[in-house]
Amino acid sequence: MSKLLARIGFGGAVVALVLVAVSASLAVTAKPSITSFTPSTAKPGVMVTIKGKNLKGTKAVEFAGLKGTFKVVSAGKVTAKVPAKAKSGKISVVTSAGTAVSSSTLKV
Repeated sequence: MSKLLARIGFGGAVVALVLVAVSASLAVTAKPSITSFTPSTAKPGVMVTIKGKNLKGTKAVEFAGLKGTFKVVSAGKVTAKVPAKAKSGKISVVTSAGTAVSSSTLKV
C-alpha cells in the first residue's frame, strides 16, 4: 500500500512538473506597438520618449536603422538617445515578440 502511495505521489509530481513546463511554453508575449514619441524633432544625443504597448521586453531601439541606447521605463514607455550620425526616419522598438515601427518620422 505505501508503495502505491509513493508511486501516486511521484506520478503526481511528474504530472505537476509537466503541467508547469507546458504552461510556461504556452506563455504568449504580445507584439509591441508604438503609439507616439516626443519630441518629433531631435538632434543626436537628445532623449526621445517612446510610448506604446508591450514594450517591457525591449531588446533594441533603432532610429532609421541605427541603434540607440535606451531604458525601459514601463510596459508602455521607453526612453532612448538619438545616436550620432542618425538621420530622419522611423523609430523601431525590437522585442522577442516582434518589431514595432513608428507611423511617423523623427526629424533629425
